[in-house]
Amino acid sequence: MDLPGGLRHWMRTLGPLGKEAGVFAHALGDRRGASAGLLVVGSPEFEPWHFTAHLQEAALSSRQPHLVPTLLRWNVPAGAPSHLAMSVDSLGQASRDQTVLVVHLGGPVPDLLERVTDARHRGARIMTLHRENADLIGLSHETLSIDASRPPRDFEITQHVVTALTPRAVRSTP
Repeated sequence: MDLPGGLRHWMRTLGPLGKEAGVFAHALGDRRGASAGLLVVGSPEFEPWHFTAHLQEAALSSRQPHLVPTLLRWNVPAGAPSHLAMSVDSLGQASRDQTVLVVHLGGPVPDLLERVTDARHRGARIMTLHRENADLIGLSHETLSIDASRPPRDFEITQHVVTALTPRAVRSTP
């Protein structure tokens, strides 16, 4: 896979985590024919809007609509535009042809775990990108766990690598 220089730099900066991010990105895009939607959710304290925006841009520019994510929010502001007005309550309706991607910075997440567990029981594929959360690891079909001792910047870089590689990984699949 041919990578732009900046992306190669980020992956080198991350070391082995860069390769793990590539494997995770490939898994994220792997259900192109079967996916009815990609739902992205964080915690009440951390809303992954930046990750969602980058993945949406990458999906649209690569003409892969199955990768266009929907951000689920814990607190939807009154008057929010429709694409930013989906509540985390939507997880209760997640189905087996959807992927739920949890992007979590750290800390306890009992409400999130309960909702994601319900989505898993309904058959949704659960993927998680987080900083060493054992509960999320146990709940996930696919996980990318970033060592909590790594600097916060590595979590940010990893998100960028995943959003940039997901459409490329899908295109390179035979």
